[in-house]
Amino acid sequence: MSGTEIVLEATGIRYGSLNDEAAFFEWLDKIPAVRSHDGRLRTLYINVDPEADDESVRDLVALFHRYHVDMAQLRVFDTERIGDWFRDPQKYWHESIFGTSAQASGDERH
Repeated sequence: MSGTEIVLEATGIRYGSLNDEAAFFEWLDKIPAVRSHDGRLRTLYINVDPEADDESVRDLVALFHRYHVDMAQLRVFDTERIGDWFRDPQKYWHESIFGTSAQASGDERH
């Protein structure tokens, strides 16, 4: 396992209720690749293992989509290790992570 982390930022999350907020953190804490999280002011910093597996990335995609967190930062997971499902232009998250199809088609994977 790598000694570095990926730090994702969730800013200005709006919860519908106290239970909604609790559900967010319960979900976040269940994602195996999430090492820790720390809030400062209106930003939550989420420390993620750079070796995150497909299931962890899927959960981050779903969580960020549900709570309207900037999904473009999830592009960091576009590596050879993560399955082709992540880059599928037919998926609901594609434009939020990769931008328009024209922009994404010229990009190289890491």
